Amino acid sequence: MKRLPIWFKYLASVLALTVSLSFVVGEVVRTFETKYLSDRMDAQIKANFQAITAALSPDVASHRSQPLNEKLALMAKHYPDLCYVSILDNYGEQVGKWGDKPHDNNPMALNFSNSIDSGVSSIGSMQISMSKKQMMADINMHVEQMRFYTALTLLSLSFLIYLISQWMIFSPLSRINQKLIHIYSRKGDKSTINVDEVTRLEYGVEQLEEHLYKLKTREQQLENAKREADAANIAKSQFIATMSHEIRTPMNAIIGAIDLIKEEPLPAHCKEINNMADEAAHLLLKQLNDILDFSKMDLGKLVIDKKDFDVAELGHQTFSMLKECCKKDLTLNFNNQLGQLSVAHTDEGKLSQIITNLLDNAIKFTHTGEVSLTLNHHFPNGLCIQVTDTGIGLESADTELIFQPFKQKDATFTRHYSGVGMGLTITKRLVELLEGTIAIDSELNKGSEFTVIIPCQMKEKVVHKDSKLPLSERIDSNNIHILLVEDNMANQLVARTILEHAGFKVTTADNGIEAIAAMKRNPFHLILMDLQMPEMDGFSACEAIRDLNEHGRTLPILAMTANVSFEDRQKCHEVGMDDFLAKPANKQTMLDAITSWLGKKPIHFNNS
Repeated sequence: MKRLPIWFKYLASVLALTVSLSFVVGEVVRTFETKYLSDRMDAQIKANFQAITAALSPDVASHRSQPLNEKLALMAKHYPDLCYVSILDNYGEQVGKWGDKPHDNNPMALNFSNSIDSGVSSIGSMQISMSKKQMMADINMHVEQMRFYTALTLLSLSFLIYLISQWMIFSPLSRINQKLIHIYSRKGDKSTINVDEVTRLEYGVEQLEEHLYKLKTREQQLENAKREADAANIAKSQFIATMSHEIRTPMNAIIGAIDLIKEEPLPAHCKEINNMADEAAHLLLKQLNDILDFSKMDLGKLVIDKKDFDVAELGHQTFSMLKECCKKDLTLNFNNQLGQLSVAHTDEGKLSQIITNLLDNAIKFTHTGEVSLTLNHHFPNGLCIQVTDTGIGLESADTELIFQPFKQKDATFTRHYSGVGMGLTITKRLVELLEGTIAIDSELNKGSEFTVIIPCQMKEKVVHKDSKLPLSERIDSNNIHILLVEDNMANQLVARTILEHAGFKVTTADNGIEAIAAMKRNPFHLILMDLQMPEMDGFSACEAIRDLNEHGRTLPILAMTANVSFEDRQKCHEVGMDDFLAKPANKQTMLDAITSWLGKKPIHFNNS
């Protein structure tokens, strides 16, 4: 039965049900109609008995058999179902008779008996037997008619239901089964091909349930793996951040020491060695920054810090710095087409990193020719940065590849060019973080052009009269007393030497407690504060100094630390620090920050 199609089972069931119901309906009709006609015949005979016996009583009383038999024969003509009549007197002697008496157990006969009265007393009795043949023939005909109509009705109704079921159930079921057969055939499963649709569907549901269970198990495994991967990624990023701090601290001393050595009168070969060390240190610092930035991007911790700044000045400073470092025979061009509308409202640090990465990439892959930086407006509101070179260029198929992390044109690039292939990846992500776009137009062996569009509000530059004055004309450094709070002796020595060479008076402290004690002894014009120190860190020391007196509340305090995360910057602002210098900070950056803040805040020198 499992191999028979469902439509065949349906038709067989309908036929069996039709035959069964037709038979049952016929028998029910037969039972009720037999009882009904028998009761009706009995009622008719009983109703006519009185008239019949009244007509026959004179002949019965006088025992006239011949007239009595003639009357009985005449009565039989009016009752076609009458088969036997017998009239007896009070002594049981038969007075009249018509027909043959049926057998006592004859099922086709109905027997009736009634007394014959003369008006005063009973003079005899009459027995009548009625035949049921005609009645049964009529009943059988009615039964067959009812069976026919019942079967016709059931078949018509079943056919209508079949048509509806075919449209709503069987056809969709058939299509599903055809797909299941196709699936099982591809899998090589022959066990479900020669079975009916329902069995195949049951098997399919079991397979689906098993698949869903496996899928749910797999999803749970993937979720667990994702949580483990996220935890590992967080641990990796935390490790990178920690290592970044640990590496930046000695790097600050290395770069600072190299800057100081540059100012000393050295033999030519020593200067060359010092310059090589300087280049190596800055390359190491750049790669360290790239790794840290990439780690922050993975964690989604890069935060936009928008403010107004002069893009033209930023571009010129970046361009000049790279131009000084460039040892190739290249023509470097800076085209500023911003005009007076050169102040942009966006993230200065990230825009500087974008320009630096693009210029550094162009210089790296250009051996002869020129590299150009162009700043222009992108209307209606935006900044357009273009970096063009005449370098090795790219094929069109490689233009998207270079924006992927740790990717270069081919494996030989690692040997010919320095770097690990993260610069352009970071650049693209920074551009997207600023809601901008980056595009590349490149041709192999002819050069490349990178175009960055940053949506931002551009404003007119406001020129301050003393902004172009040198440090010596803006500040008398000989009268400036700076407190340097640094626990690392190498960094302390380098920073102190830089400040003293610039003409500042410097007092040092190894931790926050010593810094507070120094503040109580002497007034200062500015504090350079490290953050991570023993006994008392820079955050606690800053809060204590701000609460110390009026002088402490107005004194510029600049954080100088290897912790460069947004959270550290935010915490510095919350505890009352005025600015943030990331280690390693070169000489010029440090002096520019000091110069800027010495003229910004009015300082109250009192001990109250």
